[in-house]
Parts: sequence; structure tokens; C-alpha cells
Amino acid sequence: MRALITGKTRLAGAIMSDMHGIKIGNETIEFESCRVESEIPWKYFDVFVNCAHVDFKQTELLNEAYNEWKDDNRKLIINISSRAAKPNISKGYLYAAQKAALNHLADNLVYNSDRKCGIVTMNLGLLEHPEVPCLDYADVSRTLERVIHEFFNYGLYLSEITLQHPENYIENQKLKQELKDLEEDFYRFTGKEV
Repeated sequence: MRALITGKTRLAGAIMSDMHGIKIGNETIEFESCRVESEIPWKYFDVFVNCAHVDFKQTELLNEAYNEWKDDNRKLIINISSRAAKPNISKGYLYAAQKAALNHLADNLVYNSDRKCGIVTMNLGLLEHPEVPCLDYADVSRTLERVIHEFFNYGLYLSEITLQHPENYIENQKLKQELKDLEEDFYRFTGKEV
């Protein structure tokens, strides 16, 4: 089974490292990566993990993958989105809008198209923060493995998943803001960037 992921560092790199060579049923996953602006030979892949975030490119890539795979029930598109896509919870306005666009298109394709391919959106909470309770990359890889396993072995899939650390969201946001304020105070005091 061949899988393609956009990006190759941070989360994408961890997913490739964690999942390359694992067994899904009787098949072994072989992961490859590409840049978001690459020409993708869709027919050679079974799974597309739409991971790298560059402006609205994830939404465009979802549309491209859908157009290539919509008639094939053995193809799976997994969009790595964010909890920020949900209304009124993110102060990263443009980032939230970009992720909301991705989720909106995914929902339209899942519920309003004649697609046969699988389309899954994984909304992730805070990742790999050194001082705030958060998900780590292994959490994402384990969930992704399960999504792929369920789809290819049982024909079942969850069209949307929100994966986050169990700590209280409001408390985490408060802690993140306190840390940000400390960094800004340090910068103002020293004249140096953190």
C-alpha cells in the first residue's frame, strides 16, 4: 500500500517515521512525501495524508485528490486540520479561516457529492508544546494508523475526528497566554527576541 504525505518535517516527518513499514491487514504501508506545490501522480497512491499547511493549499489539494479519486472506493484522503477550524475558539484569524475552508470543503464532499473514496478530517489540538499539556506526534500517528486500518480492513471510516489532550481547554489557553505575555515582557525588558 502506498501513502503520500505533504511535508517531511515535524508532524509529517513523525508520521512517516512511525508508520512507514507497518502492516495494514496483509499489506505494508510505504510512505512517501512531497511538497504542496508538487505535481502528484495520484494513480500510484492509495492514501493521501494532506498534512502540510501553506495558506489555502490544503483545500486546493483536497479538491485535486477528490477529483482524481472520487470514483474509487479503495482510495483514502486524510486531511490534517485543526481544532482552530471550529467557530469562535481561535485567535489566529487567518489560520482558523484556512482550516475552516478545508473542513468546509471536506464536509461538502463527504455529504453532498457522489464520491466513493474515503475522506477523513482530523482536527488536532495543541501539538508538541514544551510547557503546556498537549498531544505528541505519536498520538497522531496511532490515530492515523487506526483510521487507515478501519478503512481498508472493514470499509468503515470516521469522516471527522477531533483529537486533543484531555486537559481543560480554557486552562490551557490561559497558560499559553501567560507564557506569551512573559516572552513579550522579556523582549521589552531586554530588547532581545526570545
